[in-house]
Order: sequence, then structure tokens, then C-alpha cells
Amino acid sequence: MIETFPNAFSLEGEHVLVTGGATGLGFAMARCFVAAGARVLIVGRREDMLAEACRELGENAEWMQFDITRLDEIPGFAQKVTREFGNIDVLVNNAGRHCKKPMEQVEPADLQAVLDVHVKGAYELTRNFLPGMRERKHGTILFISSMSAYLAMTQVTAYAAAKSAVLGIVKGLSGEVAADGVRVNAIAPGFIDTPMFHQAVDKDIPRQQKILGHTPMACYGDPMDVGWAAVYLASPAARFLTGVCLPVDGGCSIGF
Repeated sequence: MIETFPNAFSLEGEHVLVTGGATGLGFAMARCFVAAGARVLIVGRREDMLAEACRELGENAEWMQFDITRLDEIPGFAQKVTREFGNIDVLVNNAGRHCKKPMEQVEPADLQAVLDVHVKGAYELTRNFLPGMRERKHGTILFISSMSAYLAMTQVTAYAAAKSAVLGIVKGLSGEVAADGVRVNAIAPGFIDTPMFHQAVDKDIPRQQKILGHTPMACYGDPMDVGWAAVYLASPAARFLTGVCLPVDGGCSIGF
């Protein structure tokens, strides 16, 4: 018989790390995790933005400055997190970097910069927190994918390549660690009202019209929509979910 959880969506007592947690989707997810009872550590490159975000998040949030593309420093950073913040129960690989150019203008350095954040940095961070989760038989790892991994979106081939690679990591890793009590899932946000989204579309009216025409709900999402989806995937309510990618997209992925 399945156990009944009186607070199935509660994250009370959980320690959550969110990369790119000072702005956009990362900040929204941090807000929702705090509201669900978790202690949250937000990580990013800019100390001023991290400090301001923590003031807004309240006493259950802390921050550390770190650039996840510094791969050689990740093991030491993971040790510092465990020592000063505690064991990580939920790791959210959210930090991102966009690249909007026609493919023939995407130089190798552009592609590398995107992969360094979305794939290599997230992979190495996961690799360093994973042993503790497996040892404790408890943990959730979330990756943030994108509609560009599903749809033929123009001028974002580098970004789409990275976000598609994320789905491969989720599939492979979820099967590898499921027996150890660790779940691995992803979220594919649709077109969400964030600074990164506006950077990509504000000067491209035809693109905005195409997006809304392809989204059955005919509107952009709110960052909190992604935040609550992250809470669900990290909570006991999703205890039997692993290896999946949840679109939070207003129906965009099935839009006609």
C-alpha cells in the first residue's frame, strides 16, 4: 500500500542548491522552494545580485558566489557547500547562457561558451554532489531544458544543442542512480516572462507573434509556474517520477 503523505508537497528540512538563483527562473524556483519549507542556497557569479535576492528570499536562504564554468574548482566548491551549508538534497542545474545567431555565425567559441554552462558545468556539479546523495539514499537532481530541444526554433542552434544534451544526461543518469534513491528529472520551460526571454525577443516582433500563435494558452508563462513545477518534482508527491522532462509551456509543445 502506498504511504500517505499528509504534506506531500512539503520540502521541510530539505537543503536545496539552485545555480543561477539570483534572477529569472532560478530566483522564482528559489522563492517556491523557500515557500515549501526548504533551506535554499543560491549560487551565481554576481555577489550584489545574490545578496539582494537573498534579502528578498528571507532567513531560509543563503548565497555563495561561484562560476560553474570553473570546472577545476567545482570539487572544492562542493566541499565548501557541504561544510558550510549542509548536505544537498535537491540540486537544481539552472544556470544558463543564451546565444541567438544564425548557425553560420556561431563561432566555435560561442558554442563552447554555451556548452560550458549548460552541459559541462552542470555535469561536473552533479558529479560532485551525487556521491553524497547515493550514500544517503536520498536526493533529487533537476535540470532545466528548453522548448528548443523539441521545436525547430531558428537562430538558437548552439542553445538547442546544449538543452538537448541535458535531456540525454537526464535519461542516462536517472537509470544509473534510481536504485540508490536518487531521482533525476528535467523541466522544459515554454516561453516564460524573464529577462533572458526578453533579451531574445523584444526586438523581434514576428518571433513574438509566432510564439503566441503556437501556444494554445496564448500567453507567456510566469517564472513561478516553473518554480512550482520544480517544487513538485523535488517533493514526495513525485516519488515515482524519474527520467522525465516536464514541459511547463502553456501547451506550446503540442500547439498547432
